[in-house]
Amino acid sequence: MVLQSNFFKHTITNAESTPPSVLPKSFASRLLTTRRARANSPANSSKYAATQAARRSCKQKQPIRGLKFKVLSIPTPDVEMADITPSSSSRTVPVVLPKELGRPDFREVSRQALMAAASDFKDASPQFIRDGLQAFGLGSFQSLTCVRPEHVPEQLQSEIEVRLQAINGFSPVNPTHMLAVFGPPLSSASSRPAMKRKVTLYPAHSTYLAAYCARLPPFAPSPASERGVAPGTPFKIPVRALCIPSPATYARLSAFLYTKDAETLLAGLLPTPPTSPLISTSSYAQHRKNVSSYVYRIASTYTTQVLLQHAVLVHGLWQNTCALGIFDDGLWEVIDVAWMVLLAAIAIGTGSSIDTVLGEEEDS
Repeated sequence: MVLQSNFFKHTITNAESTPPSVLPKSFASRLLTTRRARANSPANSSKYAATQAARRSCKQKQPIRGLKFKVLSIPTPDVEMADITPSSSSRTVPVVLPKELGRPDFREVSRQALMAAASDFKDASPQFIRDGLQAFGLGSFQSLTCVRPEHVPEQLQSEIEVRLQAINGFSPVNPTHMLAVFGPPLSSASSRPAMKRKVTLYPAHSTYLAAYCARLPPFAPSPASERGVAPGTPFKIPVRALCIPSPATYARLSAFLYTKDAETLLAGLLPTPPTSPLISTSSYAQHRKNVSSYVYRIASTYTTQVLLQHAVLVHGLWQNTCALGIFDDGLWEVIDVAWMVLLAAIAIGTGSSIDTVLGEEEDS
């Protein structure tokens, strides 16, 4: 069992200056006090639902098929993204990837999960809570880098003792839980003993996960949720086991739920950060120009194997998003754009046209 990677620290280090957290002992009280007027705001699922309807309409008119590429190798032997059958008479192997990653039907988070995270959320709508969380996201996220365990256990325990490291000018928000993140069992021959799975510990605030993850069962009560703890003072928090399809992409997903920084998430999924925006552009023509320019740049710079490795990363993020039931529009836009860009670059790298993925360019 290992402590969280340095991803959280790296993300905060490269972020803009972060203001001190202003969260009180009871986060729910602060949120509800400052945003009471919007307590009954409806769930913001209209954009997601509209996108789903448009996708279904397109599929009914013309079913979307997978794209087949011939490459020298596959990214990792334990990731199955489609039917991959090595050819005995050639150095290349066919790799079939879906043209787009499907979106599950919208599902709102449960009232039970929200109440378990904070009883004060009883009369607040889920979207109202998400809007409030966003205002405190960066400070709460930075607090995760301040968490230090007193010791890292060799076996999974029901609780763990941690303390907060003081940072000048910043008052960290104590976490409510420690997530023990691991992946599904590794496939192996029946005659071999089962391989041990790597477990990584990530501190978390149950309010954020309860507000965004519709398929995540409610969290157990935490004594740290309603009281402040002085930096340096040890305190115990519950440990929550979390098995997800892609443990390697959990840190990126968690960072986005706190910060809502789509550009940073997208840059971390691609081989090199884009120099022009690939999302939220003003027009189709400008978007097509930016995407095409970036696609040709990475296709001429990186091997197909490297591009496939990044495609596996995006696929893993997509798997986690579906498994946890996250329906954030910004997150799904990043997944769609990253997948499209990488597929287009792979198409060029394997001798196909960029239009195979992007479609033919529209007349302006």
